[in-house]
Amino acid sequence: MNIRIRHTKTTLFTFIALLLVASLTSLHCWWNTNVWGDDAFCEGTLSSGDIQAALDVPGRVSQVFSQTATGRSEFNCTVERSSRFIGQDNLRMRMKTGTSEGAFPFTTAAWKNPAARSYFARGAVSDTSGYVILPRSCWDKVGNIQGSRTIAPGPDTVAIVEASVEGGPAHRRSLARLLTHTAQKVAEAAGCSDDELGEPTTLFAPDAPRTAVPHNLCGLKGFSLPKAALAEGAAEPGQEQLNEAPHTWACDVDLDGTDNARVSFTATTDSTILDAALREGKGFKKLPGASGTVVGANEAILQCAGGKVYFAANWSPEYEGVLLDHTRHRQPSYSEVRRATFQNFLDAAAASRNCPQVSMPQ
Repeated sequence: MNIRIRHTKTTLFTFIALLLVASLTSLHCWWNTNVWGDDAFCEGTLSSGDIQAALDVPGRVSQVFSQTATGRSEFNCTVERSSRFIGQDNLRMRMKTGTSEGAFPFTTAAWKNPAARSYFARGAVSDTSGYVILPRSCWDKVGNIQGSRTIAPGPDTVAIVEASVEGGPAHRRSLARLLTHTAQKVAEAAGCSDDELGEPTTLFAPDAPRTAVPHNLCGLKGFSLPKAALAEGAAEPGQEQLNEAPHTWACDVDLDGTDNARVSFTATTDSTILDAALREGKGFKKLPGASGTVVGANEAILQCAGGKVYFAANWSPEYEGVLLDHTRHRQPSYSEVRRATFQNFLDAAAASRNCPQVSMPQ
């Protein structure tokens, strides 16, 4: 009799233990994987598999916020990859359609450090952000969502899909794939899809940062910042980072003395960027002899031996502050220093690409 009772108790304890293990395993899968999870998010715009690959840490993906435009392709969505008991920080990613003006990746404060990105056809990614430019036929059809309003595209805007990541780094190649797949869906919904949005097969990564050579910045022979563009103890060449992707060349020069003081230089033959630069509602000036076009004060498109090349310089807000302080009530003026800096870059970069030597208009 006692033997039967002990056997029954052992069986019961074993069953309870197995049930507990199964429950804990199910909870672990629910909290830390996407088992039994959704296949897509944001009304089907974002693939769960693509998100998991881009947010490359253990955890479960869930939708935090989603907003779409009725009858249109605009969207704004936030997802999060969270975990429990395995020591991983939560990663949160926001993806949205957007409108930008001109050659935005190289001229706006929102897209910093062009040399630190990895480039692919029609887009680029960093550890924390990325973009894909939609086909040209979408630029007049896709806008963005701000608050409760859908902002329609304008005659000067460029349509994009963009992503930003908080809480840790994204997997660059997978983020590029997610952006491209999402852009394909947006273009199809807007009726402007074409073959321009191909699968991102190759990413071109930047070089490691290195000590800047003041009189040969960015590896360009003879290129230097004008003396008036420097401020002793506040803005002097420190490190530089170079990126030489097939269609896009970029260089970020960090300036010692002020946190985040930086000037970035770019040259690209990407036809999408060329079209975007000429779309912006700025004043355009034709250069003499059909040699090219000046876009604003710090951009130019030159007709070079191998075709058109877009050149740009962009100052960080911190460096702009240093220059404004340094040139106040002095000559040359702030605008003259910026013009001279871009002219120095244009001279050196044009020579390296067999482009005509031109003078920026006053």
